[in-house]
Amino acid sequence: MHPSHPLSRSTRSARPGFSVVELLVVIGIITLLVGLLLPALGKAQQKARAAATLSTMQSFAQACETYKQQIGAYPGVVPEAVLANDPKISGTENAVLALMGGAVTQDDPDFATFGTGWTTINFNAPGGGTFSIKVNATQIGQGPRINGKQYPPFYSPKSGEFAPAPGQDLATAVDGTGFENDAYRLPDLLDAWGQPIMYVRAIRSSGPLVGPVTASPQFAMGSMQPYIVSVALGELGKDQKTTSILETGNDPAGNFAQIIRHPAFGAANQPLAGTARGQFVLVSAGQDGVYFSRFDGPGTPVDPIDDIASIGPKVAESYNDLVIMGGS
Repeated sequence: MHPSHPLSRSTRSARPGFSVVELLVVIGIITLLVGLLLPALGKAQQKARAAATLSTMQSFAQACETYKQQIGAYPGVVPEAVLANDPKISGTENAVLALMGGAVTQDDPDFATFGTGWTTINFNAPGGGTFSIKVNATQIGQGPRINGKQYPPFYSPKSGEFAPAPGQDLATAVDGTGFENDAYRLPDLLDAWGQPIMYVRAIRSSGPLVGPVTASPQFAMGSMQPYIVSVALGELGKDQKTTSILETGNDPAGNFAQIIRHPAFGAANQPLAGTARGQFVLVSAGQDGVYFSRFDGPGTPVDPIDDIASIGPKVAESYNDLVIMGGS
């Protein structure tokens, strides 16, 4: 074919580029889609974290039940009334030491032999006297020592759910480390947001549902103090002291009682006369990082609510906190 024939020539179709207007339209569509997808992804992530936290809490609760079956009491190396009276460690740390080891109590026949590497903690008991334990964080995970007998660990934490939580007992200021008021830096059970999960066990089965140790209550709030007095707790650094209804308001005991009480027993507005749903409670602060925030539940940023004792037990379900009661 002759080179000059039209079919022998290399032809190219014209391909004009995008105009500025077209590019702006595409960018606008992408921005709109991102704006629609990000909230959905955020909600999915929060749901996944809540599910992971509930799994952690359920596993820990099951370990507590196994401990009760074998030892005869729910876990805690320090008696709950003593700890509530003088909370040098948190209730969660008290349970961790019982389930996983790292502590010996004054009742151990070989208590005096635990020297190098072990730190003595003396708790002031209600009514006078002391209760002493020795702790060694490097031994946590080796299994508890109970009445002179060594047991395998009752609980094995998964990755990311076990570490000292910064900010405990931090009631005034932060110096940059987050651990300045936490003398022992014992590991805490953490939720999926990096906040410590609170554990409180019952002292007795009768009396006011919640109150000071001197009132002989079923539950006392002292063991949660290292967490709820903090102004910068956990990985989120949240202020519990001025935001949690377990610390603020006129009736923190009544608030806690509404959270743990059985809704079928007692008058709705008399929580202290109620009956607990179990013998121990686990509480995650949820995605806002604050235990029962006054701005959560029935409260709003414009109209926060500090006291729920008169509302009724169903009000606890309106918070984003996660609660598991164990024991019967």
